[in-house]
Amino acid sequence: MEIALKQRLVIAGALVAALAAGWQIANGSMMFAAVLAGLLALWTAGRVSGVPGDALVGGMVLTGYLVGNRGFAQLHPPNLPLLPGELALGLGLVVAVWRAARTKSLPVKRDALNFVLLGWVAVGAARLRFDFPMFGFMSLRDFAMVYYAGFFFLALGWAVEPAARRWIERCLTAGFALVAPVASAFELWPDFFVAHTTVFDVPLIFVKSDAAGGFMVAGAAWFLIRYQRSARWWWLTLAAVNFAGVILGNSRGALAALAVVIGWIAICRVWRLLRPVAVMLAVSAVVLMVAAVISRRPWPQTTAYRLYESVASMTDLQGAKHYESPELGDKSDNNQFRLIWWRAVFAETLTKSPWLGLGFGYDLADQFMRVYYAEGSEEFAARSPHNFVLTVFARMGAVGLAPLLLMLGLMARQTWTVGRCAASGGENGGRFASWLAVWGIFTSACFGVVLEGPMGAVVFWTLLGVAAASSTDQEAEKPTIAEKAAGPALPSEVASV
Repeated sequence: MEIALKQRLVIAGALVAALAAGWQIANGSMMFAAVLAGLLALWTAGRVSGVPGDALVGGMVLTGYLVGNRGFAQLHPPNLPLLPGELALGLGLVVAVWRAARTKSLPVKRDALNFVLLGWVAVGAARLRFDFPMFGFMSLRDFAMVYYAGFFFLALGWAVEPAARRWIERCLTAGFALVAPVASAFELWPDFFVAHTTVFDVPLIFVKSDAAGGFMVAGAAWFLIRYQRSARWWWLTLAAVNFAGVILGNSRGALAALAVVIGWIAICRVWRLLRPVAVMLAVSAVVLMVAAVISRRPWPQTTAYRLYESVASMTDLQGAKHYESPELGDKSDNNQFRLIWWRAVFAETLTKSPWLGLGFGYDLADQFMRVYYAEGSEEFAARSPHNFVLTVFARMGAVGLAPLLLMLGLMARQTWTVGRCAASGGENGGRFASWLAVWGIFTSACFGVVLEGPMGAVVFWTLLGVAAASSTDQEAEKPTIAEKAAGPALPSEVASV
């Protein structure tokens, strides 16, 4: 198409849009004009910064979920139920389709992880086809746990463009740096945030402990890798802040996630990374003991004893132990809450539909309520049994669970490969951070409602996409057998290439 014709088409389209916006404003509606102004501002920002508009929005949404958590997740303009995650996903998919048509290439890599995820999404979409006529909007709400995986494919595209990748990584860095201080402040002064950080009558910051705990573990790994590669003290400080947030927090899922991340570091034998972790553990123990002595409070009321009982309560599956710490009085009941719900959901799925699951929109709490609240009439709004793997099995059956388990196996293989590269001091070792962060968030999702909603899902799938793109690049950088046999290229050969 000639340049002059393109310019005429753009001018004609702009005139039509301007007339439509003016007509809407004259009739008292600002919606179309606001959308048009937002798109124009986004296009301008993209041209100035060199970062694609969808990546700009994606990065801002990532930071919003890391810092604002559940509050940011519920943010939307009045009379327009378009949440941040859906906005970023919709815009990203439109841009991805346009980019694919222009470049004649699909936004999907030809590797096992991409194909497995595509298969998982396809199974979920097929299941939704039968659930929507029966459950309506509730089926779409539950299907979000599947369609948020679209951020994985968007992140693949962002990661291969240097400007977009730097922007996404900087947004993740900013979010991980703020998550622990903001979560701690919210725990101390929740009323302040609910009353004074509202936008459109929705609190911009409302922290959910299980999601925030996983973010802190991911942030600690994110900054530890940067410290290991640069030896700059501020990265270690940020890692220590996130580490302290996990230790002092009230999320046992975060403690389990921290143990998994440390386990990966030990398995891959990244000793340069394990040493600062050991130092932080030792310092934490000393500080907690000194604080217990200085405070002169009874031992059961100290933070050190609370941490001890918190860890011990994770193995109290029968709820038989008595906890003296005032903050842990409900932990044994909390264990029973999860175990009874998990058993009820697993048994019901096995009985009714083990292969295809109970479907999106099905009330997974019905059988649990009859057992756990047999004599009560409590209001109960939760729809997930606080375990992502079990939720997938209940919604999609063994057919949906199989791709997820295969995905976990592929994640483990890539983590091992990149981790061994980090242990040997390879140039690609910095990519270990993304994989550790992915495992931190996923582990926390096995003990709470994390990946079923946008708070954890958007961050998790984006991180997985960035990590997968990095690993694909790493495989591409490996020399082939023929290249190894030929030896290093001569200067003339390099010049000719």
